[in-house]
Amino acid sequence: MTAVSPSLIDREETWDPRVFCGRILPVLRLSDVRAVEIQGVEVVEGQRWGGGPEAEGPIYRLSNIGELEMRLEPAHCSSPMFASIRCVGPGDVVVSKIAPVRAAIVTPNVFRHPVDANCFLVRGLDLAMGFWFAFCINQPAFGEYLVRKSGAAIVPRVRADVLGSVRLPRPPAGIEVISRRAYACIEKRIDSQVELFRFLSTVREEVASRMPESALDDGEDETVATTWCRFFQTADIDDSLVPGHVAVSGYQRRLKHDAGWKSIRHLTMTNGWGGNRITDSAGGIRTLQLSDVGDDLTVLKSQVRSDVSASRRVYAEPLHLNEVLLSALVSRSRVAFVGNKPAKPIHPTDHWHRLRFHETPGAWAAVLSDPEIHDQLGRLAIGTVQQFAPPWTIRKLVLPDIPLETRIKWDAFLRRWQQRRLELEGEWVGLVADAYGLLRDTHRDCGPWTEPPTALRGEEHAL
Repeated sequence: MTAVSPSLIDREETWDPRVFCGRILPVLRLSDVRAVEIQGVEVVEGQRWGGGPEAEGPIYRLSNIGELEMRLEPAHCSSPMFASIRCVGPGDVVVSKIAPVRAAIVTPNVFRHPVDANCFLVRGLDLAMGFWFAFCINQPAFGEYLVRKSGAAIVPRVRADVLGSVRLPRPPAGIEVISRRAYACIEKRIDSQVELFRFLSTVREEVASRMPESALDDGEDETVATTWCRFFQTADIDDSLVPGHVAVSGYQRRLKHDAGWKSIRHLTMTNGWGGNRITDSAGGIRTLQLSDVGDDLTVLKSQVRSDVSASRRVYAEPLHLNEVLLSALVSRSRVAFVGNKPAKPIHPTDHWHRLRFHETPGAWAAVLSDPEIHDQLGRLAIGTVQQFAPPWTIRKLVLPDIPLETRIKWDAFLRRWQQRRLELEGEWVGLVADAYGLLRDTHRDCGPWTEPPTALRGEEHAL
């Protein structure tokens, strides 16, 4: 049984027992000497769009809020279309309004676009206090507390007044140094991400320049039937008689005939690493699922999972250097390039297709990430709810004939970028570990209430 003083109930201005019975209670009980209340900050609610011209520009949404850092998308890497109080600025902390609550720091190199109505901007904190605020808010105990104090609802949301008066453990002495290091590291990570986006934009422009006019004019909408039948050439009929598959076969034939595109079968080795699967692993192995890879073509992390036989099948052969992975789930397009040999064996699940290119695999991985290639796969996929690309659809892909000199430059860039990204990832994990060590020091005053951040959960990064 937990006893709660009347003064604490009066200060929190809520009678919800879940506020006082959660893990945050020891923090709420901290004396004024060991706690600090956020005061003098400005909490700005995100933009509510009404369909005006402002709604056409880039915007930061819930998916762009990571733990401590913003997750940019290619659309964000452009100059702001307008200035507003709801546009992010250096030193702001972006907080999600909907559970799970996340907080990310805005560094000077983050493009100053607005946030949507599911986010808050917290302004007025200095560098050290802003970092400590974001670090604490990312703790699950704090997120649950903010939602409960704001009042339970069908869709639990955080209120602006609750966020603006949150009570935190007093920052430790070393937070100023760590916050400066963290801001510098986040800036480098965002610069690195923008560099990759611009590289991939160059790749897409090159692919688009090699699209023949006959292919651009192809796109008859197969979902809109203007006649009761459609005629195809005999050369377009291959293994599948599905009309959509025959149509894309004709589209690929024009790409090869009119623009010199090549079948992926001529660019890859037939003796791949697929085949055997792991049927049982009681001790657990390090596996790579689709969710472990983002839009950066890089295998940064994996997890040790012990229930591989119960969840999904896993390749017996681990990842190899220079291997290219292509997602079999068309609705979740992912491409990964193993440009650095994993320090520990990583076994991909069979939701990945494993490719071995004769040369410049990094360049071909960048080409495979192009929307045009994904469109080919999408038109060849099977299934209704979840569309999958079986192995025969991968063998039917055609890729543009990129000059070798260009591919060598692309391959070298991606390898160099991945190596730099791995170095930044190691630096980031070390900084998060140091910051979490300071947060754990609060256990002396209020007992264990924290959880390791996502970057520290499970074993260390695999690379």
